[in-house]
Amino acid sequence: MKKRHLYSILFGGPGFFFSLIISFLIFGATAGFLWIFVFGDNPWPVSTGTLLPLLLILSFLLMWIASIVLGFVTGKKLEADPVLNKKHLLFSVGLTVAPILLIMLHQLSVGNIGPKTDGMLCSDFCLEKGYSASGLPPKNSGDRTCSCYDDSGNEVLKISVESIVPSE
Repeated sequence: MKKRHLYSILFGGPGFFFSLIISFLIFGATAGFLWIFVFGDNPWPVSTGTLLPLLLILSFLLMWIASIVLGFVTGKKLEADPVLNKKHLLFSVGLTVAPILLIMLHQLSVGNIGPKTDGMLCSDFCLEKGYSASGLPPKNSGDRTCSCYDDSGNEVLKISVESIVPSE
């Protein structure tokens, strides 16, 4: 395999994840700008429902293609040297794995993966029992009880979080 093709892959792997992250940041910044400075809380034009996702897709594709082209050009410059630089390969693998790990750590910290938080256990328990709402005391109180509330906001049930068995 020619180095230009190999480096296209080496740059394209991490480029995929970084392009994805950056394009979401651009999307969020653009939507935030439009909300704060242009449209506010008024009804937004229907065209923004088409243009914002289009901006997301185009920014992602442009940045990803740019990283692949950069890899192609870099590989073409290095084709004179017959030996593959192992540091480049390890650096590419590291840059590919790092965003995946960061995304997984973020999802773990917000409770989307991993064990459920006390609040999620309490909420699921109260909803299963047919109550309208749930609540926990402040975290620094040391009290780990779950309170279930009726439609009027009155506490109907109070139970220890340890006694709630997650239903999965």
